[in-house]
Amino acid sequence: MANEYIRFTDDMSAPYSDLVVVDGKFLFLSGLVSEDLNTGDLVCGTITEETRQVLDNLKVLLERHGSDMDHVVRIDVLLRDFAERDEMNAEYVRHFDPKLMPARLCYGNVGLADQCKIEIAVTAVKA
Repeated sequence: MANEYIRFTDDMSAPYSDLVVVDGKFLFLSGLVSEDLNTGDLVCGTITEETRQVLDNLKVLLERHGSDMDHVVRIDVLLRDFAERDEMNAEYVRHFDPKLMPARLCYGNVGLADQCKIEIAVTAVKA
C-alpha cells in the first residue's frame, strides 16, 4: 500500500507534510502548535492554555483521519521553557485515559517558531 502524504493547507512551500499515513493505518503527525484550526492564527497564552489548544487540535485531527486519543502511541513534546513541564503535564494528563498513556519524550529549552510555548509531534494508529 502506498503512503499518503497530507498537507492541511494549500501552501506547498513548507518542506514537510503535516501528516503521513503509512500502510493505511499508521499516522505520523508533524509538530502541532497552539493554533486555531479554522483561522490558522496562533492562540498564545499560558503553557496550560497552549497545551490544551494543541491537544484539542490533536483530537480533531485524529478523528478526521480515522483515529482518536486512545490510539496515540507516542508523543514528542517540545517546550520553550522546561520549567513549565509540571504545568504542561497537569493539562496533558487530562486528555488521555490513564491506562492508555502514550510513550513520550519531552525536550526543554527549545527555540520554537513564533514564540510558541509548546509543540508536539505524534504517532498514532487508526482506530
